[in-house]
Amino acid sequence: MPRLSGPGVSTEAQIVSGIRAAILLARGKEEGLRHALLSMEGTARSFWAGALCLLPFLAIRSLGNDALLGAGLPAELIGYVLGWVAFPLASLALVDASGRGPLWPLFIAAWNWANLALYAALLAATLLGALLPPGVANLLLLVAFAYALWMEWFVAQKALRISGVRAALFVLLDVALGLFIASLVGRVGG
Repeated sequence: MPRLSGPGVSTEAQIVSGIRAAILLARGKEEGLRHALLSMEGTARSFWAGALCLLPFLAIRSLGNDALLGAGLPAELIGYVLGWVAFPLASLALVDASGRGPLWPLFIAAWNWANLALYAALLAATLLGALLPPGVANLLLLVAFAYALWMEWFVAQKALRISGVRAALFVLLDVALGLFIASLVGRVGG
């Protein structure tokens, strides 16, 4: 776990460091964990990643379907916020069950910052896919989703210092919550 400094770490410094963490984690560098959490407030500040990911999220959703038109936008935004809140809360019980409770702040900070890279990869695949034949575009999106799953697994394994199998449980939890939230958004917005 990184050495946590006192409250002297500014929000801006944590965001810059979080972006650095995302870049390193995206490349499979465990060193990114050192940048994910600079202070005791770092976990809370890592939720700034959600604000930074909002525009890529909206772009991906608008390019993928018409869900953002009309009554769908409020439902999509509520689902987006739920996604950023539900996983950290649900993961706390799984982290405790794994005997890794003290590592939860680092894990959530790294998980949040890693989402910058995940959204960048998914947005790039979506934009490039719009220019390619449907079969190639679908394959590209599948590769981007596989990368996203790998990165979530990597962050869980490294931040919590757990086995690959246990890390997969965190990825499954995130996927299950994402599917549940998507079904709620579909019912409310559709």
